[in-house]
Amino acid sequence: MKKSIFFLILICLSSMAKADWPVGKKRLMITPSFSYFYTSRVFDSTGKIRGSANGDQFIAKTLGIYGIAGMSRRLDLVFNVPISNITAKNIYVKETKTGIGDAMFGFAYHTPSNNLKSFFTMKALVILPVYSNVSAPYMGYGSKGARVAANYSFSPKKRSFAVIEGAYVRYFDDKDGPNQYSLDLTYGKELSNGFLLSFSYNHLSSVSDNKSFSTNLNINKDFMVGKVSCAFGKKVSRTITPYIQTFYTLYGRNAGQGFGGSLFVALKIP
Repeated sequence: MKKSIFFLILICLSSMAKADWPVGKKRLMITPSFSYFYTSRVFDSTGKIRGSANGDQFIAKTLGIYGIAGMSRRLDLVFNVPISNITAKNIYVKETKTGIGDAMFGFAYHTPSNNLKSFFTMKALVILPVYSNVSAPYMGYGSKGARVAANYSFSPKKRSFAVIEGAYVRYFDDKDGPNQYSLDLTYGKELSNGFLLSFSYNHLSSVSDNKSFSTNLNINKDFMVGKVSCAFGKKVSRTITPYIQTFYTLYGRNAGQGFGGSLFVALKIP
């Protein structure tokens, strides 16, 4: 498959906060995170799960810093910087690498409804590879890219939120891209005593003329994958909310079939 570390981080971030509303002028939200992903099986070109005769395994451990800075009441600066340790191994060889992955920077513009109970948000971000693919395992495509997204966030009922987001990503440095299309659905509920629970569904289709497949999952370009995740958090103060999250691959094509989890803390300043 290809499941880039960059996309894994986005999956973890998709349900870590409430609805995608502006943080407020001159305010900042920082979310440090740690995520873990493991796979030893793949979905083949027909979507069937296959094992490996050589015992291929792929493991990604990532520390990330995700931030939102309020530029105005509607405009936010968004950034994410992941530091990853990836391991690709089988019964013959083990390859490991640690470094900064694909950094992301851009803006989100929010348009509120008249009653301020829902928002339509447009995002535009650039992807910058902070590494060089000199030796395996590769951290990612090693290509500059851009991501545009639009979402609608709202409160379907009291003390709950929902986010529907579609996104398009294009990598520029190679003629075979890829082009990637994603759909994210998130529903969350604020429980009693400051506890928070959310569920997410994520679908990603990556399209490219390059149909080759590698067990180094960060470099495959033509694939499809769907995941579900669940996050549980506790608001310990007005500014601090820690979360724990699990995610699992439901289906795919030319993709890794795996699972993982993450820990993150949403910090609001001030």
